[in-house]
Parts: sequence; structure tokens; C-alpha cells
Amino acid sequence: MNKTYIFLLLIIFSCSTTKKVSTEYSSANNISEFNKFIEDFEKNYIYLTEKNELWKCIKGTYSEKVGQITTKFEHILFYENLLNELYDNHIHLNTNTSQSYRLDTPIYVTNNNGKTYLKNVWQTQLKDTIKENVIGAEIVTFNGIDFQEKIKDFTTICQNKNDKKVREWIANKIVAGKRNESRVLELKLQNGKTFKLDIDSLKLREEKFALSPSIIENKSIGLIRVNNTLGNQILVKEFKRVIPQMDSTKALIIDLRNTISGGNTSVAKPIMGIFINEKKPYQLYENHKKEYLGYVKPNKLNYNKPVYILVNRWTGSMGEGIAIGLNTVDGIEVIGTEMSRLAGGMKSINFKNHNYGFQVSFEKIFDINGNPREEFIPKNYVEQTRTDTDEILEYTIERIKTVGKLVTDCTSQ
Repeated sequence: MNKTYIFLLLIIFSCSTTKKVSTEYSSANNISEFNKFIEDFEKNYIYLTEKNELWKCIKGTYSEKVGQITTKFEHILFYENLLNELYDNHIHLNTNTSQSYRLDTPIYVTNNNGKTYLKNVWQTQLKDTIKENVIGAEIVTFNGIDFQEKIKDFTTICQNKNDKKVREWIANKIVAGKRNESRVLELKLQNGKTFKLDIDSLKLREEKFALSPSIIENKSIGLIRVNNTLGNQILVKEFKRVIPQMDSTKALIIDLRNTISGGNTSVAKPIMGIFINEKKPYQLYENHKKEYLGYVKPNKLNYNKPVYILVNRWTGSMGEGIAIGLNTVDGIEVIGTEMSRLAGGMKSINFKNHNYGFQVSFEKIFDINGNPREEFIPKNYVEQTRTDTDEILEYTIERIKTVGKLVTDCTSQ
């Protein structure tokens, strides 16, 4: 009798549990949440006008599919695919699954004449040098599949995959790869050789400290490498500790090539203040209500000799803000390549029926001359041609020597 009673309870419990799960992802709940998502996104997304036609397709296409969601896993993948349509790395969910695409990778690729080429490698952050020079290599396959077919078959529906920006974004999303898949590229090197690059074999340096300071070139040049800590207040304290050690140097290099995670203004502004002598604007903001300037005040701690800011594809968000902010200061030069090109200032919004949400750009960010931050390219551009040496740092050291020599020559006349 007891066994029968327990069995009946289990059946009842099982049925009630099943009913609860199906109710949570009922068509009505999915549609209600989707409509709230659309409302929140349209209210906040600052680039909606520029992508209006694309957004119309997204709304129409995904509204027809949202009722089919039955699990949390499907919910996450549905909204990831939707946000991927906007080809914007700054926009993403605050959660992921094993099948979610990674947000970044230590290589960057570009497209040209129907082919894809490896443009940049995060050389300064790799533990080991890649055996072959892969810069400029054509990507033939990804995990054994023709790379151009991978672009064609990418999961988005509304995008124009022949658009240059879209196609480049998709190519880099593919090489970033899904979290549960390997990432092996078959490359055709510039010398004609074939080389297989296992992206997962590229191990990154693990930094123990907020920054790495050194004095190089016969103690004439200071070098401060920021170790992806622009969101950590410890970095401000470390700059205060290290800057006095640079008093004897003739120039200072600030390396922002490992700031992939971005940061916040409460960390960046005190650091920027070290290198200015008066209050000045460093970024222009535009949201749905107004335009306004962001300002930086001088720090009591001051370094007033030439400063060189190093940037690359892995200089992200607040790192990009520091670069464009200091780029207009006399005596400061930015050197390197394109940056991460993360557009806009971000806010997080939760879904109606879930305890996670999504990041959305709610304001545009420009330099003080009105140029979009994400389009910034250093005047001192250093094309990466190899992976066995730090070409940006080498260029910077030679430039410091050249500029220093010119100053000396002018003074002696």
C-alpha cells in the first residue's frame, strides 16, 4: 500500500514539474518576453537608426520563431543569434552555453577579393612564438570545412553577408569559435607552404600584477604595461607608486595592448590626469537625450615628458577611451593598429522572465572632434608583418630616439 502511494506521488510530482517547465516557456510567455525585449532594446539602442532596415528584418523574422523556445538552453541560443545579427561585439548576453561563440580570440582576420587572411596576432600576450609567420596567410579551412562556406552558413538570417563589415565580423566570429568546439585553421602561408594553426594551442600569459613597469634603453625610457586591469582600482594605486620611479626617464611608454576587458572611468580618469596640466575634455558622448563632454582633471602626480600610448586589436573599450582622450594632448602620441572598435557606452538590461540579461549600447562615444571612437586609427600606424618580434614597441623606441635627436639638434643650433 505504501509503495503504491509513493508511486502515485511520484507520478503527480512528475506531471506537475513537467507542467511548470512547459508553462515557463509557453508560447504566450515567450512572446510576452520577446515584446518586452524589443521595447527595451529600441528604447536604449543608440545605433538603431543606422541599422533600421536590418532591425525590421530581425523583429519580423525572430517574432515568428520565439514561440518555439522550450528550454533555457534554447532561450540563450535564440537571443544570441538575434544579437549576432547586429554584428557588434559590444552587444552580448550576460550568460552563455557550451554552444555560445566566444567573445574574443588571439587572432584577427580580414577579407579581400573573396578570400580571408590572417591580419593580426596578439603577439605580446602569447606565451610562445608561433612556429611559422602566419601574418598574411590565407585561411583555407576551419576544422576541415571550407572557410568561405563557413561564412555562408553562419547562423544569422537577416545580415547581408556580402557587406564588407558584416563579412569581416562573421569571419572573426567563426575563428573565435563556439566554446565546445576545436579551432583548427588550415593556412596557406605567403611563402606558399601549408600550415595548420590550432588556435586552442595558443596559450596566453597570465599576469599576476595590475601593471608591469620597467626602464629600458639605458634607463632613458620608461615602460608601463597595463595588464587588463582598467576596471580595478588597484591600478590607480600602482600608477601612483610607479610614476615617481620614472622621474629620470626622457620619455614614457604606456602599453594598452592588453586591455581586452575594457574598464571604467573611475580607474581611467585618475591615470589620464597624470599626463595633463589642466582640465580638458577627453570624450564626447551622445545619448537619446543630450550630447555632453567627459572631462579629465590634472592629477597632483604629474609626468610632463613625452608619452607614447601603444594600442592594438586587443585595446578595448576604456582602453580605447584613454587612447583617443590623450591623443589630443601635446607631447603624447598614439602608436599601433586599429583597436577593438567596441562601439558606444553600455548598460545591462534583464529579460522579463529570467535572471540574466544583455548588454546594449545606449550612447555613442566620439573623440572631442566628433570622430567615432570605434573608427580611430593611430597616425603612427604600425603594420604587423611577423609574430616573432614586437614591431610596435620597436617602432616606438626608434621614434623616441629620432624625436629626441631632432629636439637635441634644434636646441644646439
